[in-house]
Amino acid sequence: MFDTFETAFSEMRRCVSCDLKNGRTQVVLPSGDKTSKVAVIGHAPSGTDDATGIPYTGPAGEVLEELLFKVGLRRSSLYISNLVNCWPWKDAGGTLVNRPPVALEVKTCTALWLQREFSLLQPKALVCLGGQAAQHFLGKNFKITESRGAWFNLPASSPYAPLFDTLPKVMAVLQPAYLIHLQQHAPESYAPTLELLLSDLREVKRVLETA
Repeated sequence: MFDTFETAFSEMRRCVSCDLKNGRTQVVLPSGDKTSKVAVIGHAPSGTDDATGIPYTGPAGEVLEELLFKVGLRRSSLYISNLVNCWPWKDAGGTLVNRPPVALEVKTCTALWLQREFSLLQPKALVCLGGQAAQHFLGKNFKITESRGAWFNLPASSPYAPLFDTLPKVMAVLQPAYLIHLQQHAPESYAPTLELLLSDLREVKRVLETA
């Protein structure tokens, strides 16, 4: 039987393969266009995403949609997913807050699900939101502050490489949540950083329109 997104997502909803199953409200399924040539990959769902079941629906998601709108892109034209599909959280004095997923969580979830997603989607470009997602595809030495906005070849040694008929290009962009951080803590850096993100997303739009 041929694999389909519907089958994959149905199985994903029931996943109990790592400890993230213990703290989730629900699995946060990928969203967007299942025929898109551009896959946008974050590192993990937020607490808001855990409640809605949709990636990038909290404040960072609102920023992402605003950025896409500014460059003439629609969220619905992209495929949006994460390295892990359940909310990683930690207890900070009685409040549950976001945390980065640990290596075993990423390894488990990507081997089970993201590889399967890419096999079905066959994207021409991967856009990594933030450094953790970028390092997952491009190696631990990748520095987003130095190399964001540039296209790289997916390494032939990557476990994802055998999944593709043609290896996709990979670009890292700054996390939308970083703009929120700058607004609150370094407002003088907000405007130039916003321009960097918009410039990178214009390049994503160019690739989407020519893929």
